[in-house]
Amino acid sequence: MNDDTVRHLWSDAELDEALAALHPHEAATDRAELDRARASMMRAAAAVSESDEPVAPQRKQRSGAWRWIAVAAAVALVTGGVVVVRELASAPTTLAPAGPGSSTDRREAGAPFTHVVTKYSRTAWVEGRSAFTIREQLDLWIPANPAGTWKGRWTRSSPPELITGKEKDSGGLPGPSQYEESAPGGRFTQNLPFPSRSPSDFLSPGWYHPTPEFVASLPTNASQLTARLFTDLNTPQPPEGDGPMPQPMNYSGTPQFPSRISYPEGTAMILNVFASGYASRELRAALLSVMDKPGFGFTAMREPPDTAQYTASSGLYNLLVSVDPAQAQLTNIQVTARNKNAGVPPGTLVSSAQFSSETTERAGD
Repeated sequence: MNDDTVRHLWSDAELDEALAALHPHEAATDRAELDRARASMMRAAAAVSESDEPVAPQRKQRSGAWRWIAVAAAVALVTGGVVVVRELASAPTTLAPAGPGSSTDRREAGAPFTHVVTKYSRTAWVEGRSAFTIREQLDLWIPANPAGTWKGRWTRSSPPELITGKEKDSGGLPGPSQYEESAPGGRFTQNLPFPSRSPSDFLSPGWYHPTPEFVASLPTNASQLTARLFTDLNTPQPPEGDGPMPQPMNYSGTPQFPSRISYPEGTAMILNVFASGYASRELRAALLSVMDKPGFGFTAMREPPDTAQYTASSGLYNLLVSVDPAQAQLTNIQVTARNKNAGVPPGTLVSSAQFSSETTERAGD
């Protein structure tokens, strides 16, 4: 054998040392296994040396690569594994750690994303006699540059929960469902957060259907925002004011129930923007300031610093709104029945929404 073969590069002692280094946590390897592995590798190296193929002049420059093959071959022979060697001529003789440009560290385009999560519950009636709670969730991923691609996912997966009536009537309710959409600039074609709404419920951009562009156009100064709200209150509004809460639904039977959730004065306008997830911190702070002003239907219940709570009442329902004043962040809305005319005992939760957000590097995870 000549100086370019593996036999010259790996003595018996070196092979034993390499095998031992590959398994430092195990007991001494069986001597017979080591002998068989070494002998097989030497035969393979000899066969390569004795072949008629010409030896490339730069072969010595790849001695490091042959060392890695020798170790891998020895391990494969001992453990029964398989070694596949490919493109040796371009393989480096050292292994570089994964750097910022590696695929394991590559961020998704648009990152970081603001992941806004809204967990809803609504009441669903079946045959006019049984009421169930249905839970839904909206996930919204907003890119760092709002002009980028947004992602929305609406999910209904949890089984219905009986409020009153007969459990067997749950068979008349819709099953699990999911809807996903990616939208440049947040211009979704479906009526998120409630894809199940009918086309007639799809409103033009504005207070009752806030889009990213509309929310970005609102003033962040509390006085200017108050003036804008009073001006827009005088414009035509949807029947009963379409707010952010999922309306009760009726499936089959005479629609004796449910009655729609209504909102007093400008309550729905403020809550729609607050709950959209599109508002900046400055705008949210301005909205919170407006809620403390008379004329918009809110009554303050608890003072900061922990949680600010507001109530609003209209029709058959009471609204309880909770806000984190430190972050100017809407955290929870609950809608309860005011009296038995709502079809359930007074105080029964008929609709709710929980809001949270986090920063993430990937949309859809």
